[in-house]
Amino acid sequence: MTNHTVFKEALYPTQFSALQLRPRTLLDIAMNGLARYMAEHLTTFPDFIYHHRAAMVIRTVHLDYVPPDLCFADASWLEMHVGMAVNRTGEWLSLAVDYQAGNRPVARVRIILRVLTLVDSDSLSAQLGQLPESLLARFPADQRQSTETFTGQARATPLFQRGPQLVAVQRQETTLTRTYCEVADQWSFVEMSEMATTARERLFETFSSSNDIVRQAVGAPVRRLIASYRRPMFVFDRCCTLTQAYMSRDTKHAIFEHTFQLPASQKPHLHIWEILDAI
Repeated sequence: MTNHTVFKEALYPTQFSALQLRPRTLLDIAMNGLARYMAEHLTTFPDFIYHHRAAMVIRTVHLDYVPPDLCFADASWLEMHVGMAVNRTGEWLSLAVDYQAGNRPVARVRIILRVLTLVDSDSLSAQLGQLPESLLARFPADQRQSTETFTGQARATPLFQRGPQLVAVQRQETTLTRTYCEVADQWSFVEMSEMATTARERLFETFSSSNDIVRQAVGAPVRRLIASYRRPMFVFDRCCTLTQAYMSRDTKHAIFEHTFQLPASQKPHLHIWEILDAI
């Protein structure tokens, strides 16, 4: 029988922008859902790391909003339905979170994670690994999937039919302080999604407020956010963000594409795509 976790959260103003629930809010709640699912069905996160000597990293994130967008005045509570799946060897995990306000669907998040084995308890450094057998055995048979299901999603790169370019590549640099990082001083995937949103909205400072790109960048809700995490960055690394934007071929959406890398590197560490309604 399938295991799942359901929980509720009271909503408050800082979870929202003027347009919708912030992507960062939904991804932060997704991590809450992951921790709750693990505590209910596997083990607590601290026990997972320090007793089982296991960890996990995010490989891909798919966040999809369900229109019309939920605004702060629309609901008092958000309800999350959380499920997980594993491949048969325990090397890959997937997290699925469905968000509802009453009977109204709000958003869906799907995350692919790679399991690691801890090699140093002080630094929390780790290498590729798999779940201990004692934890793998707690997944019911209907929550075990083929390895190809996970690796295909982990390697997937969104392919968009590009229409007109909205803005040439914009470059920003930021030092990854601990504000952007988690307990192992490695970047937090939640905070990096916020950096992408910030890079888009900073176009307001770059162009005239009457410019069409500014209206698009700050005036439309996000429909989808897709992230592909390739290699991590760490605290006090200098992070270069390259942002470009273009219309979809059918002109129904504007796509903001963000590449994160070290300033002198040509190898991306992270790609994030934000798909917005066209205005």
